Amino acid sequence: MFNLSNLMESKLRIAIVANANSIHTVRWVNGLKNKGHIVKVFSLNSHDNASYFGPEPPLDRRYLLTLGNNVRKTTTLLQNMINDFKPNLVHGFFLTNHGMYASRIKKFPIIVTAMGSDVLLAPNESRLLSWIVKNVVKRADKIVVVSETLSKNIVSWGINSSKIVVSPLGIDYKSFKPLNKEKSVIFSRGFKEVYDPLTLVKAIPYVISKIPGIKFILCGDGPLREQCISYLNKKKMMNFVEFPGYVSNEVLSTITRNALVMVSPSLSDGTPVSLLEGLASGCALVTSDIPANRFWTIKDKTGLMFDKGDSKHLGEVLVNVLNNNSLLKNVLREGPKLVKENADWDSEISKIERMYYNIIK
Repeated sequence: MFNLSNLMESKLRIAIVANANSIHTVRWVNGLKNKGHIVKVFSLNSHDNASYFGPEPPLDRRYLLTLGNNVRKTTTLLQNMINDFKPNLVHGFFLTNHGMYASRIKKFPIIVTAMGSDVLLAPNESRLLSWIVKNVVKRADKIVVVSETLSKNIVSWGINSSKIVVSPLGIDYKSFKPLNKEKSVIFSRGFKEVYDPLTLVKAIPYVISKIPGIKFILCGDGPLREQCISYLNKKKMMNFVEFPGYVSNEVLSTITRNALVMVSPSLSDGTPVSLLEGLASGCALVTSDIPANRFWTIKDKTGLMFDKGDSKHLGEVLVNVLNNNSLLKNVLREGPKLVKENADWDSEISKIERMYYNIIK
């Protein structure tokens, strides 16, 4: 009789097909290695610790009609490299690039992880991308999604829910204990359109007029960063706002653990790691009212929500939260508790590890 417990005592050979330069890849690979598994990364991005199978061929109309010679060659190269490694399974991350190639590998069980942009944005960008992501999840044996919202979307594509595992992937919540809280608001999503940083910067003058001494720290880079700086310069607000650009995880952790409030005006999302880090750090959340945020932003316990894209409402909610001593006190207890119960790194990686064993049994 088959015994899963006996199987789980063995160590796995796992092929990870992902961007080797991504912090998400590094975290996942290190987590699996710490559990004793043999892990090898296959990446379209060159890296000292990965097997390179790039560059990525352009996904144009020829791909849709013929699968394209370059795409076939890249797939064949990856297949041969993975054959040499002889893994127990293949796990690809993101549906439109590495996950797409992982889903085309034969002879091995295939898992793909879908992030928010894969499910909520890519299918609406073009018929080609819609076709790609939906075919990837059809071919995969298991699909890991970072929120229930993404799971519902994928089921609406005709995918059986039994193929889907929901996991926010999680964080080591013990590393994000609150520090001495300063009068600061952190935004750490970056300056892409989907994160809607302009709605935030347009709300800043109102907040500063109502909350003396408040400081905003807007971390990261992106195409809208200079436009945000220009707006605040015109409003003569730059003395109250810091733009540190890209910062290391250690520096970002310290900023987050010191902040009173974390704001996320995102137009679309899965389960962002930064939000989990904010909660574990005791930051009150001020987030856009979108499905992905409703589980984490609990009124009067962990934060408040505002109407997506409405800078006036965002400003009012920020002022409300910053003046709400009861909420600021509650989140110091409720935030870490919520993350511990629903997005603990050790629990989530064990969940996926068990899925690995089940899929190869």
